[in-house]
Amino acid sequence: MTPKEFSFKVTLPADPEGAIVVALIAGHAVDYAGIEGAAGKAFVERVRAAALKALKAAERRQGCLAVIAASNGHLTVTVGGESVSQQLPA
Repeated sequence: MTPKEFSFKVTLPADPEGAIVVALIAGHAVDYAGIEGAAGKAFVERVRAAALKALKAAERRQGCLAVIAASNGHLTVTVGGESVSQQLPA
C-alpha cells in the first residue's frame, strides 16, 4: 500500500446519513494520497453528493458497498453505482 496505489472497501447500511461516513473516509484518502487544497475539498464534496444519491437508491436489506481506491494516477470512490474520480498529484 502506497499513497498512489491502495484500495479498501466498506459496506454501509442503506441510510443517507452514511454519506457523511463516506465523505470522512474520502477525506482521509485525499490526505493520504496528497491531494491538497481546493481540489481535495471539492473531491470530498463530490463524493458526499454521490454517496448520498447512491445510499438513497440502495435497498435497505442489502446495504451499499463503497470502494475507495488509488491506481493508475487517480483516486476513485465508488458507492453503489456512483463513482467520483480525481487525478493524483505527480
